[in-house]
Amino acid sequence: MGNPLSPMIADLVMEDILDQAVEAVPFPIPYLKKYVDDLFLALPGDKIEMVQEIFNSQDENLQFTVEREQNNRLPFLDMVMTRNQNQTITTEWYMKPISSGRFLNYRSLHSFHQKMNVAFNFAKRVYTFTTNHREEEVESVIRRQLLVNDYPNTLISRVINRVKLHRQQVDTAMETNENRPDEGETVFRSLTNIDGLSQQIIKTLRREYPTRIATKTTNTVGALLPQIKDKTPNDEQSNIIYKINCDNCDGCYIGMTTTKLKTRISGHRSNVRRLTTLREAGHTNADAAIISIREKTALVDHAAENDHVFRLDDVKILDRTQKPSNLPILESCHIYNTPHTVNKRTDTDNLNVVYAGLLHSIMNVKRTKSNNQNRPNVNMTQTDDTDTTETEHTTHE
Repeated sequence: MGNPLSPMIADLVMEDILDQAVEAVPFPIPYLKKYVDDLFLALPGDKIEMVQEIFNSQDENLQFTVEREQNNRLPFLDMVMTRNQNQTITTEWYMKPISSGRFLNYRSLHSFHQKMNVAFNFAKRVYTFTTNHREEEVESVIRRQLLVNDYPNTLISRVINRVKLHRQQVDTAMETNENRPDEGETVFRSLTNIDGLSQQIIKTLRREYPTRIATKTTNTVGALLPQIKDKTPNDEQSNIIYKINCDNCDGCYIGMTTTKLKTRISGHRSNVRRLTTLREAGHTNADAAIISIREKTALVDHAAENDHVFRLDDVKILDRTQKPSNLPILESCHIYNTPHTVNKRTDTDNLNVVYAGLLHSIMNVKRTKSNNQNRPNVNMTQTDDTDTTETEHTTHE
């Protein structure tokens, strides 16, 4: 379980068992289809038990069960196969009785593009798997299932029309034997879905690079369920962006580290102690020894220039990543987006103008939300002269 080779190994084992079992059956099986470990066979009614025994005798650890057709109907995967009087087979989309019929809800935090794709692919499956119903009946099934998942009627109609157009295009392409043109090498990346921002980023990247962006949500099962493992202490974490506030002013220092945070903070303490020792020895900011210390980090430079002290015992982690190569760009973004930083201007010089524009938009959104939250609520009370009931309305700006 969990091994990426498991599906391929299971398929190979099934192929081997299937070959042996078919050879052991004393008559030719007229119809046999396989999908991983699900088999669909057409057999004489009085030979079913014998064939099952032959299949189960191939390996004592692998035993097959049998489901017979009922009223000439037999479910197989997402379809119901119907045997007609002329011995032809027609199909229709099938959902198990125990299924809730729920998939990605329209009110979820996923992007609109993902919801449209889920609805479109579901409708396409229903159309593809159904061969024995009129088009109106197929549309009724699609509409009923999408309504259960809160998709609006207008959107469902768009999805159905889109599926019809897609099927027409596929049929035309098959008739003319057209091949899709080579689109060249495309880079695929994922991006957290943020309403109003992710689509701007995707549009900007499409203009500059041959990139396909897939959005994802942070509201996952793993994020909702409590953590099983103990949380790693802050000073033991690595590959992070951190912030240290100045104790004497509004300034703060933004830094990054690929090692443990406590190791990096220990380096800052060492530099500050060295600066203090030189000051006590009578050195000034013009001396080469202090100039050398000030060049190490902007934190020491600010402390030496203004004789300030930083809160090295109160360090805040701003961001983390699994890829150390992402740290420089993350650090530049946080420096750009944080007011009153003591970091040098050169720390953001390599920030692309695209990121600068997006970060400016984020700052405006944060500023607007902060202003709205700080506004007092306005309470208005309205009393009806003919009734003693008092209704209170609260308006949020």
